[in-house]
Amino acid sequence: MAESESIKEYPVPGIVVTWEATRCQHARECVMGLPGVFDPKKRPWITPEEASVEDLVTVIDRCPSYALSYRTDDGRTRTAPN
Repeated sequence: MAESESIKEYPVPGIVVTWEATRCQHARECVMGLPGVFDPKKRPWITPEEASVEDLVTVIDRCPSYALSYRTDDGRTRTAPN
């Protein structure tokens, strides 16, 4: 996946979390699921080092708009449908 200006990447050991602002519907699944990682009042607002890879995957998989995606070191991915 090519990174554009609208897609931000947040790499940490084990996973790269991506956020595509133009897709975000503000459903707050991320904020409610991992408030220590996803805090819209902070900059950067995503700090994936605050959670395990498994917890990140679980919460990101709940994002209804696919604004949040990931690539894990063990080959798992979540990307927006075309």
